Amino acid sequence: MKNFRIHLKIIVVVFVTMTIISCKENNNKVEEKKSSEVTLKKEESNTNKNSAITAEFRNSKATEAFKHYIDIKTALVKSDSKKAKKSAEELVKVLPSIALKKAAEIIINTDNIEDQRKAFSTVTLLMETIVKETITTGEIYKQHCPMAFDNKGGYWLSTEKEIRNPYFGDRMLKCGSVTETIKK
Repeated sequence: MKNFRIHLKIIVVVFVTMTIISCKENNNKVEEKKSSEVTLKKEESNTNKNSAITAEFRNSKATEAFKHYIDIKTALVKSDSKKAKKSAEELVKVLPSIALKKAAEIIINTDNIEDQRKAFSTVTLLMETIVKETITTGEIYKQHCPMAFDNKGGYWLSTEKEIRNPYFGDRMLKCGSVTETIKK
């Protein structure tokens, strides 16, 4: 009987210890989750800052087109194909370039985020030309991810130096670097 009580006490102590450890792990996971949610909200807030364009352009069409371009980029960063489509639709309404319209229409006509990202790289190349020709004040950052498109790399434009990768979204949010500052 004495051995039974000792074994029972050991079992109770082990059970209580395991319960405490388990609770601590759950609390740590909750804290980690809260911390990652705060980080994501900060990153989303920073990404939303990109929508506030600090550069100025020679004409209102270029300004509006660039705003919609940034909206597409932000949607792709968030892996939001619906928002990317909507922003591409707005971009098509103001674009002066037929080639740019065709590239944006690919984004509009697919729900596949990877196909949208590929089309966005073409939109970026064409938009860069417009930006370089029409920027009058401010700075636009040309950024590059060397891992995009099976390590062929991909460029995008941003109003912030901070990297928010539209080609990988939250999978590799900060992968990339500024390769050029576009300004007058």
